[in-house]
Amino acid sequence: MADLRPFEPGDAEGTAELLFQLSPASVQTADSLRYRQASEPPRARRKSWIALAADELVAFATANFAWFGGEAGKGRIWVGVHPQHRHRGIGTELWDTAVAHLTGAKRLTVEVDDDPAGRSFVEQRGFTQYDSEVISRLDPGEGTLETKPHQGFRVLPLAELRGRDRELYEFYGEAGGIPPGDPENRVTLEEWRDFILGNPLLDDEGSVVVLDGENRVVALSWLLVDHARRRAENEWTATSPRLRGRGLARLAKVATIRWAAERELTEIMTGNDPDNLPMRELNRGLGYKELFLRRDLELTTN
Repeated sequence: MADLRPFEPGDAEGTAELLFQLSPASVQTADSLRYRQASEPPRARRKSWIALAADELVAFATANFAWFGGEAGKGRIWVGVHPQHRHRGIGTELWDTAVAHLTGAKRLTVEVDDDPAGRSFVEQRGFTQYDSEVISRLDPGEGTLETKPHQGFRVLPLAELRGRDRELYEFYGEAGGIPPGDPENRVTLEEWRDFILGNPLLDDEGSVVVLDGENRVVALSWLLVDHARRRAENEWTATSPRLRGRGLARLAKVATIRWAAERELTEIMTGNDPDNLPMRELNRGLGYKELFLRRDLELTTN
């Protein structure tokens, strides 16, 4: 039987290794896990737990209330158990612990990757699908990197725009990176700065911003990078609504792929709304291969 206890900062290395096995479509490191636990505002109420079997970390769970825009009172749960330790009640115990932590939530939500057993686990508890995300992978060394000339636009690494946090924050909102939310879930500049710019995975050099002739931010493509494992994940790629369809997202994304290839990263992962056909087409044109559908499921609790 496994021993369950709250996650502590010293557990981050073992948890990151477990997540690398259980959720390879996402990029997490020990530093990013520790940072997430500490950087979210109090309304997130994030809490995490681990399970140990013979002093080996074999499972992890985390639960929080939605806080980055959107509906207030919505809870989120993630539970993962090492394959060799499944069917022993560990996942159920962690699940029940997480649900209890979110007492009072209007809705509970989960996301399930390409994992039929995980999907069955939550469906047996009454969860039904409400959304999904297409997960894709690119080998940067095999990307298709042609771009059209874009006179009057410049591509710069994010490192050169530090100090322009408010402009970047406002672009995030304008381009849809911060969902409209209930009043108590509106994201402040300080919260956005801590959560997005403060993420230790966000690479200042691998992430790029496109500026127009008046030095305004008009597009971006940012990378979360695990240098030790030579992996990256697209944090977000977007263009100002007034300039969409002009190839600026491709211009930015190609710059990130070239950067990743030069540093011999082995993969870039990304997720897209199935209905976002322009971005999916852009990714396919750049060489991304669509792998599976990540499913979001929900249960109304009151």
